Amino acid sequence: MGKLYPNAPVPKVSDGLVIHRATLHDVTGTAQLLDWLADGEAVIVRMERLMGRDLELQTAIERLNQFIEGDLGGQIIKLTDSRLMLLPPGCRGVRGLDAEAFAVDSSDLR
Repeated sequence: MGKLYPNAPVPKVSDGLVIHRATLHDVTGTAQLLDWLADGEAVIVRMERLMGRDLELQTAIERLNQFIEGDLGGQIIKLTDSRLMLLPPGCRGVRGLDAEAFAVDSSDLR
């Protein structure tokens, strides 16, 4: 996406959250994901391109886990068998509200 829209008009507001969509083609792409998280932005990442390469998938997951949950204090959420949601510090996933997002006040999600 960065090549298609290098200067996308994404407004930075104090109470907003930028959510990126990405596909991880190989382990070298983890650096961009970690940069976004370090900037306080969230990412939904598709991992299916790595699913058949066990060692590379494991290495990518370990790098993400070490930085996001260990160093940064963020959270990794499994959305599907091949998609992860990477959340920066201050954001938390709420379990069991797939179809009931209306049941939680928006202030509880940050």
